[in-house]
Amino acid sequence: MDDALLGLSMVVILSVLARLSATWMRVPPIVPLLVVGVAVGVSGLGLIDPGKLLGPALSPAVQIAVGIILFEGALGLKREELGDGVKGAVIRLITIGVIITWFLATVSIALLLDVPHPVAILIGATVIVSGPTVVLPILSFIGPTAKVRNVLKWEGILIDPIGAIIAVVIFGSFANSGGGQFHLGELIASLGVGGVVGVICALAMIPILKTKRLAGRDKVAATLMMVVASFAAADSILSDSGLVATIVMGIALANQRRARIDQVAEFKETLVPILVGILFVLLAANVDMGEVIDLGWKALLVLAVLIFIARPLAALTLTGLPFSWKEKVFFGSMAPRGIVAASTASAFGLDLTQQGVDGAEMIIPVTFMVIIGTVFYYALVTPPLARILGISNEHRPTLLLVGAPPWALGVGEGLTRAGAEVIVWTESVEEAQAASSHGLVTFGGPIDPEDHGPGSLLEDVAAVAVVSDDDSLNQLLSFHLAEDFHANQVYRRRSPSDRAPIVNSEALELFRDGDTESSIQRRLSDGEPVSVLEPGETIPEGAFPLAAVIPQSGTMPAKIHLATEALPVRPDGRSTLLVLDAPA
Repeated sequence: MDDALLGLSMVVILSVLARLSATWMRVPPIVPLLVVGVAVGVSGLGLIDPGKLLGPALSPAVQIAVGIILFEGALGLKREELGDGVKGAVIRLITIGVIITWFLATVSIALLLDVPHPVAILIGATVIVSGPTVVLPILSFIGPTAKVRNVLKWEGILIDPIGAIIAVVIFGSFANSGGGQFHLGELIASLGVGGVVGVICALAMIPILKTKRLAGRDKVAATLMMVVASFAAADSILSDSGLVATIVMGIALANQRRARIDQVAEFKETLVPILVGILFVLLAANVDMGEVIDLGWKALLVLAVLIFIARPLAALTLTGLPFSWKEKVFFGSMAPRGIVAASTASAFGLDLTQQGVDGAEMIIPVTFMVIIGTVFYYALVTPPLARILGISNEHRPTLLLVGAPPWALGVGEGLTRAGAEVIVWTESVEEAQAASSHGLVTFGGPIDPEDHGPGSLLEDVAAVAVVSDDDSLNQLLSFHLAEDFHANQVYRRRSPSDRAPIVNSEALELFRDGDTESSIQRRLSDGEPVSVLEPGETIPEGAFPLAAVIPQSGTMPAKIHLATEALPVRPDGRSTLLVLDAPA
């Protein structure tokens, strides 16, 4: 087999295997991706040499892939998330926080690692960035409040192009003046060009997304085309403004109301995870770990400056904003570096080394030392710290009830006491009023089983129970939902015994049989209470288990399990159970 074909095949295979192993080991995907990349790369087994595989195309390919990843992240940046202090926090972190991090990184690298000042300034700019590909997986472990998550998500996505552009401006100064000087005008110009191109491309996408002449897959392809076009157009106008263009395009599409963007959810579900895996394996494989190890113990001091001084000082800029001291401590304990830092360092390090710039050979090892150190530190330390601070597991799993029969509202009210969120979709005014009387949030209007992207009714739903009085709607909707959600996430009301099923749905049928539902309704109407049993408590004799709220474990999110004949609810020592008390 051709060496290039074999190498590229191994990159794809190993990146997917690493992601699957991350799910099995319940660790952030970046951890096994880095380990696998290093193990098979130039400093490991030597099975993959990205420089030989892609040659001069490596850097452009990485940049385009990063642009696509940042576009997908920007699709989740909704302006509604910027309330309650989030906007002020993000602005401070990507301005004052960036300056603090850049300054301390530059000084520590120059003094401790004896790197020439111009190169230290460049490396300092490179390690400014964080990124959603490393921040969000760690946050999914922790499950903090939406406010905390929104601050770190917005910061991680917006800081990437800022850090990359600053690094590009410094890089350009080596060619222009040979000195690593910073020119604010170039930074503003890059932001301006990228912003204008991103808005134009977003406007051009709206009629494509609105048309009914294109299928969903075609719209995904058209979006991918436009993202790459925006990157290329901005970069051709002003070098390295492409990342800004892709992010602005994503934000503009996410916050317009003229066209639905759920058709491009495939970016999040398939394309982006594959790109992230391939990029991490390629970039990690390109690192000579011997050079990283040769940095010695002083490199650990640089890492300590970034983790224990720079980031906490950046978090101190949030003074006066409506965050608790615990949340501010958490903000000061979350700044892993990821793909953008790796790709920027790889591109600049190789180029400046070939130019013979003094100290350029330090760019890649120092940057990857920071990436590896921060990823492992924050992945291992931040989750237990969040538990100590009492801000973990604040993201409650959500159950969507489609329809609102009285028994379902009783179960929904009980689930809220058991630690879940329950929302109700109904077109009936009476049902909506009944749901509100139980303290449940209601929605109406069209519901699309395939739309579970950012901002949709089905976003982040842990389970769906289709329990309306319309059996045809229940069967058809549960059939389509079961195609898009994982197993054990979709439940449906049993069909009346005298009516044949319309479709063969894989959704789980609730309870043991139709009589069980009638019995539950009758007992609830008679005033029998629904009780919440904490983990470890046994189910009283005669009580009927209705549901379980299963806490998150590693990368597995919290779940909601409703009683079915095939999967009855049973105590497992860690789940909170909802039971209908035994008859008096």
